[in-house]
Amino acid sequence: MKKLGHLGVFILLVFLSVYLPELGIMHLTKFLGWGIDGYSIFLTVEVIALLLSFIYWLKKKKMLYIVENESWKWSTNFYLLVALVATYFDRQLVDAFQLQFHYLIDNKYIFQDLLSILYSNGQPTFLSTVLSFSLTVVVGPILEELIHRGYFMNNFFPQSKYYLDVILSALIFGLSHLILTHRDPISFIIYSLGGFFYALVYRWTKNLKITILCHSFFNFLTYAKPIWIFVYNFIYYRFLR
Repeated sequence: MKKLGHLGVFILLVFLSVYLPELGIMHLTKFLGWGIDGYSIFLTVEVIALLLSFIYWLKKKKMLYIVENESWKWSTNFYLLVALVATYFDRQLVDAFQLQFHYLIDNKYIFQDLLSILYSNGQPTFLSTVLSFSLTVVVGPILEELIHRGYFMNNFFPQSKYYLDVILSALIFGLSHLILTHRDPISFIIYSLGGFFYALVYRWTKNLKITILCHSFFNFLTYAKPIWIFVYNFIYYRFLR
């Protein structure tokens, strides 16, 4: 019964972290007649509220050991460096795989009609860009790793001889990313392999902080090139031209 309860909590967490914020926030923003900036503000507040509520619940259930028991030693820096290097190459492989099979990837967003209405109410500005970056690189990885690695892998088949904790965490992570968009086999493979990588890092290091940093770094690499172009152009036109 205890495992069944954990399964129910896990499913609820996935639903609340993936589907509900998008649906609820879009309808609220549409009702208020706001644009993308308003949507970004509401979404950021809701996801942060969910993260803090989950952390509070873990504390109440005396399960915050998932993070608190992880001390940071000098050896941890070595593990982090190796994991980040592996993350970089993982990102390159994913990008190459996506480029190779881009024609098979379905990017259709299930709430596209609602999103189009929000865009018509107000185009994104610097504010929505910053909030999107914060969600993708900071808040999102923390929440996802707490749910999929910290909570799931500590409650279902922990340290399984056959790596069931790693495999199941990876598959569920892949499936959760198909709820709103990318409903195709290629995307499922990409996200599942990503989840498999993070799960291996967590099992290998036994440190959720390292796993979160790897996930954040992986997502950050999406912005790395645009950021570099912006910084380069700013320095060139401001100081060197």
